[in-house]
This record gives sequence, structure tokens and C-alpha cells, in this order.
Amino acid sequence: MQKKETYIYRGFERFWHWSQALLILFLALTGFEIHGTFTLFGFENVVHWHNLAAIALIVLIIFAIFWHFVTGEWRQYIPTSKFIKEQVAYYITGIFKGAPHPTHKTVYNKFNPLQRLIYLGLKLLVIPVQVITGVAYMVYIYPNNPFNLGGLTEIAVIHTFGAFLLLTFVIAHIYLTTTGETPLSSIKAMITGWEVIDIDEKEMRMQHINKAVEDSVAGYYRIDKKGYIIDVNDAWLRMYKCKDKEAVISKHYSFTRDESNLKELDELVNSVLNGGEPIIAKKAIRKCMDGSLGMHLLSANPVIENGEIVGMEGFILDIVEQDEFSEHMFNIVKDSAAGYYRLDDKGFIVDVNDAWLTLYKYSSKDEIVGKHSSVTREADNIQVLEEVLAKVLQGEKISGRISIRKNKDGSKGKHILSANPVYIGHKIVGMEGFILDISSNETNNTEA
Repeated sequence: MQKKETYIYRGFERFWHWSQALLILFLALTGFEIHGTFTLFGFENVVHWHNLAAIALIVLIIFAIFWHFVTGEWRQYIPTSKFIKEQVAYYITGIFKGAPHPTHKTVYNKFNPLQRLIYLGLKLLVIPVQVITGVAYMVYIYPNNPFNLGGLTEIAVIHTFGAFLLLTFVIAHIYLTTTGETPLSSIKAMITGWEVIDIDEKEMRMQHINKAVEDSVAGYYRIDKKGYIIDVNDAWLRMYKCKDKEAVISKHYSFTRDESNLKELDELVNSVLNGGEPIIAKKAIRKCMDGSLGMHLLSANPVIENGEIVGMEGFILDIVEQDEFSEHMFNIVKDSAAGYYRLDDKGFIVDVNDAWLTLYKYSSKDEIVGKHSSVTREADNIQVLEEVLAKVLQGEKISGRISIRKNKDGSKGKHILSANPVYIGHKIVGMEGFILDISSNETNNTEA
């Protein structure tokens, strides 16, 4: 397992974490004074400051909830039973024996199974109880209180018990931050956002490919064995002029075709689902949600689980507005496959898939990963590639470029290129996308 310094905690995440910690500690301090443990601010003043801090915490929680759902970070708290026994054993005995950590932190998996359960319990139980009992307490003591909440004893006991749980969590949390690479590495990471974490190359590659699929200008789709749509990406929705994924998920694929084109699609789907050859770059006419028609290139591959075909997936590439694709161009599209690639911000190749290797006539990734992308172009076409990279590094997305590639054996090929920026946090660190082969007997050296 390799390690790499990675930007793992974003700006708001760090602000929210430290603000919440300071507010909880201040609430604990003022809360103990309200209970008469010591005198620091004076009773009337401390009640006022305690209430203000509570309101500030509630506002922060509202913003944090919004941020978690907008960014998708709420998925970090989904509980799992996998490795939870090993994690408990590690904290009880293993950590004192120098045992290896049973789980590994990555950008996409920041919390171990025990942390997920504890954090989820805090967010769904302890903090809501504290907020509700605290607000109830404030409402009770408000002048001319119109609510009949009964006595304060029960509310105060619950609120105080919750405060001790929060304080216990803070103490345990501070201790566990010292169990990282160094005693202060986790604290430093929450200040700077950068932390040395484990890099699971296979997982990271799959995550990047999934993100590339989601952000790609190529429309991704997946259907089950019965022909019902399981998933699509944003590009697919745009091509079909649909704003909401929920409007198409669980619908039968037949609604995406006009009746005159449905029979051909049925034959294609049945062939793939019954073990026939994958479909590569087939011209298709789609029916959009507003009733209009569009044209695209279609690929289709079987989805196999446990040795059985359970569905079909593939890409569609819009070609309605591509003037380069005259009718004869459709007929010469052959032997094509979607090749995935990723470059860093200097133009060096970070990753490619097998389809890319096949298109460029390489035998393995070791022959090309780590080399500069200029090796894939003739000298007179390198500038075009550099211009594409420069645009993408500025945040632009490239769609439908006709590109001429130089293969390993010196031969040339033609493909359609898509390119999207690769982000870490809010920083663009590279470029990734897909290429779709459209080589013909006559090589057109014009690049869009």
C-alpha cells in the first residue's frame, strides 16, 4: 500500500470542524458555570453567552448539513459492519502492540467503521437531543412563555447527560488524533487540508474512472436484464433533454426511441443480453423527452456478475452538431472502443485503460504511463494537444474533437476526443476523458 500527501479536507470542512469544536468547548465551559461548578462570567452573563453560543452552533449545523448533501460527503457516514470487530480490537489492544491498522484512510473513505458509527450517532442522536432540549430550556425561561413544557428537571438532566457524552467524545477524539502517522499529523491535516494517506491504486483508478464517466460529455447508461434503466450520467440527461435523473430511472429503455426505430434497438439489446458481440460505435436515432429527435453513436457491453449477464451498459456520443460526420463517415466507423486516459497538469500520462492501449497499439501500461503525452502525436500536432490541455486546466470541457494519433508502431489513427478537468478539492490537477476510434482507410489530418 503506497502513501501520498493528498488534499483530503476542504476549506469549509476545516472551518466547520474547528468552529464546532470551539463552540462545544465554550458551551461546556459556560454550562458547568450555570450548574455552579465555578464562577467566571457571573450567572446572568454566562446564561446570555451560553445561549448565543448555542444559536451559533445551530446555524453552523444547518450550513454543515447543506454542505454535506451538496458535496456528497454525507456518504462518508454510511455505517458498515465490515472490519468493525477488527477496528475495536485495534483500539483496545492492537494499538499498544504496534499492530497494523485494520483499515486505510483514502479521499473517498476518510473514516474507519467505528468512526462512522460514532459520528453518525452524534449527528443523528446526541446533537439533535442537545439542540432540542437546549431550545426547550430557552423557550421555558422566556418571558410570557406560551408553552406548557412542565418542569425543567427532566429537560436539564437530559441536556446535561448529552453534554457529558459530547465532552467524552471530544476527549476521546483528541486522543485518537495522536494515533496517526505522527502524534500531530491528523491535527495538522485538519489545519492545512493535506494529509499523508494510503493510496489504493485500484480503488483510486476506479474512482477516477467513475468520476470521468459522471463528468464526461459522453452519455453513460446502464439497464438491467429486463431492459429497465438503472443509471445514467448528466451527459446522457442533457442529450435526452431531461433535467431529473429520477424521471428516467426504472423506466423501460423503449421510451428513448421512436416507434420506427424501436425494433432495431430491441434486436441490439436482446443480442447483447444473450451473449452476443458488444456493440461498438453504432449510429442511432434517439427520442428526447420533449419529443424531438437526436443522433448519436452507441456502444453497448454486457454487465457480468458472478459469471452471468445481468444487464447492459455503454456510452452514447452526440453527433447531431458535428459537421465532420457526413453520412459516409457513419459507414466507415468500425472497430472502435472507448479508451480512457488521464494526464497530470504537466501533460504526463497517469493512467489509461485497456481500450486505450489497444487503440495506440501498446501491450501494457508500463510502456506508456509516466511518459509525456507528446509521444502520442506527430510533431505538427503536438501544439494542438497542448492547447487542449491548457484550456482544460483553465476549467474548460472539450467535446467531440477530431484528433490524429501516433501509434506505438508509427502508424496513425483518427479518434473523437473528450477531455475534462481533474480536480482535487477546488484545484485542477490534470485532464482525463475518453477517445472513440473513427479510423478509416483514408486518414483525414484535419483536427477540430
